Amino acid sequence: MEILNLFLVCLAAFLAGSLNSLAGGGSFITLPALLFVGIPPVLANTTSAAVLLPGYLGSVLGFKNTFSTIDYKKLLPLLLISIICCVGGAISLIKTSNEFFLKFIPFLILIATLMFIINPSLNQTQSPTSSGFLRSIGLALVSTYGGYFNGGLGIALLSVLSLGKEFSLKQMSAIKSFLSFLITTVSVIIFFFNDFIVWSYVFYMVFFSIMGGFFGAKLTELLPSQWVRRFVILVGSVLSFSLIYTSYFK
Repeated sequence: MEILNLFLVCLAAFLAGSLNSLAGGGSFITLPALLFVGIPPVLANTTSAAVLLPGYLGSVLGFKNTFSTIDYKKLLPLLLISIICCVGGAISLIKTSNEFFLKFIPFLILIATLMFIINPSLNQTQSPTSSGFLRSIGLALVSTYGGYFNGGLGIALLSVLSLGKEFSLKQMSAIKSFLSFLITTVSVIIFFFNDFIVWSYVFYMVFFSIMGGFFGAKLTELLPSQWVRRFVILVGSVLSFSLIYTSYFK
């Protein structure tokens, strides 16, 4: 592990932690950094998930007061769906070849970027439907996606949760944070037992990710959220199209 590579991934972890606090999309920073220092695509993805896990826990703790207003009987089915389906996604990932993942990942990043663009949390006056069945199907798909690829998970979950109307926007944000933490935790446990995490980088990156999260929380008070969203969309778009060019045309 060269000093320059270590500096690069730690810087990426700091920026990712800041970005997740501001608007989400930290995977857009950590994943390409890990790929750049020579970690194989699948291991880069699993290691990125492990690095960003503490940040999800911080978000859950930040919503402590909101959780006290939620009826946990309504929350339990969502938890069960997320756990079962993310296991399937994580197992699918560790059985995926690096060649296939490298071909597939640009489109996953593009999907995550599109989810930022249509993020329903910016529309405070939206009128969600009351279809619990649609939400369950959507949550199953998103949880499988989250187990396989962590990028854009929070935005995808918020989109799915908005299909029901028993939770307020603030409660949906809290539930989204908890489901993100749950899905990532289960996935990382599966990756750990299958030796799919590069721990030599994780121990350093987690520290800088937490520092970045703290810095990002402070910066959130100063920057307009629209500026940050546009930056995330720009990074995601450039990254996805550059990876498509590298994977298919170079």
